[in-house]
Amino acid sequence: MIEYRERVLARLDGRTLGRVGGGGLQLVTVCLTDEGAGEIGDQHGRVVDPSPPVLAYLRPAEARELAFCLLELAEVTEQRSELTR
Repeated sequence: MIEYRERVLARLDGRTLGRVGGGGLQLVTVCLTDEGAGEIGDQHGRVVDPSPPVLAYLRPAEARELAFCLLELAEVTEQRSELTR
């Protein structure tokens, strides 16, 4: 099953992961949400209620990996868009 959300938010909200020996590793919160999207329709054009937000808490390395992946996909998308003009 595939679900979609209209917006992606990323923030530092103070969530940490405890470390052996003390201290904590600050996590990046990623939120996928329909908040502020206005009216949402399904694949048949019917209006549907917004889906609940999805949260993920990423370690810095995971957040960095996701960011690089998104940048790479953005580059590929732009290149493909230029080819179809």
